[in-house]
Amino acid sequence: MKRSVLSNVNINNFDFLRIVFVMTILIAHFIELFSIQSFQPYMVYINGRLALDGFFIISGFLIAKSYENSASLKNYISRRLRRLLPGYITVILLCAIFLFFLSTNTMSNYFLNGQFWRYLAANLTFQNYLEPCLPGVFESQKICVVNGALWTIKIEEAFYLSLPILYWLSKKMRFNFYIIIIITYIASIAYFNFFMAHDNYRIAKQLPGAFAFFASGILMYKNFDFLFDWKHYIIAPCLFLFIMEQYIFNTQILKPITYGVMVFYLAYTLQFLNNFGKYGDFTYGIYIYHFPVIQVFVALKLFRADTPLLMFIGIFSLILFLAFLSWVFIELPFLPPSRRSRHKQIFRSRFKYSK
Repeated sequence: MKRSVLSNVNINNFDFLRIVFVMTILIAHFIELFSIQSFQPYMVYINGRLALDGFFIISGFLIAKSYENSASLKNYISRRLRRLLPGYITVILLCAIFLFFLSTNTMSNYFLNGQFWRYLAANLTFQNYLEPCLPGVFESQKICVVNGALWTIKIEEAFYLSLPILYWLSKKMRFNFYIIIIITYIASIAYFNFFMAHDNYRIAKQLPGAFAFFASGILMYKNFDFLFDWKHYIIAPCLFLFIMEQYIFNTQILKPITYGVMVFYLAYTLQFLNNFGKYGDFTYGIYIYHFPVIQVFVALKLFRADTPLLMFIGIFSLILFLAFLSWVFIELPFLPPSRRSRHKQIFRSRFKYSK
């Protein structure tokens, strides 16, 4: 990719969009887990699944960029795992240890319980669905799931690992890269629509069904210069097609592509949002901590139906604080030295300015 184009790639609103997407998911879980009936009519406008698909599109774009700019396959995998694993492992261990205080079991019946160790084994190996609950925790609630947001992490991990395979097929097997992406896109669409036709969304939303959005993000990156120059001309027809599929026909054929163009358009317009993530990337922390925090509030019966907005602000403030701690003490130390030093300089300059 040319240097001039590369500079355009790096100036974007992806940090802002990730915050919008994670807040959408947080609000959806807030309403669902607290069973706020007065908010149910608005759930049609709070589409957590669409926000998740937006995350997958951004992942495809940024991971393709990361892979092409990595010094080696080892460097690429190391960077991806160092970004994903520290926060993920930490939240699982913290929940497993500290949710004992909400368990109906005694200490010995909790920590020596087979379910406790199954929870650790399943979640630490990204198989959350095998044991999503801890012994005696959240049993009287709508669902006993400790962290219902973590199921997507295994999809992200699979995205990371699949991309080098796609590039390898293109290079070693002499297949055109675009043909490979289009084939995987079509297969993903076929998989999703097959299981949706059999009313099995739980299976349809898994990795094969989500891959079309990841592939869309890759295509956005590989065709960056074209999309950057033509974004104002193609956004209207893409928006029209997206609305038709999403809200009229309820299908998924071109939606990953049209939605990808919409995400791209928002990422490379409204330049005043370019520095939204200047002080840190708190999105991951918000995502992995919001579900158990809401579950704890439900368990302690701290929700007040007469002040849902104030309750949301209070809960979000706690989640944001945990995300900040996760970023500073868990995630940032594992990132490349250049990024660590950049954020340290930003914090230091901000501190001096505030003084």
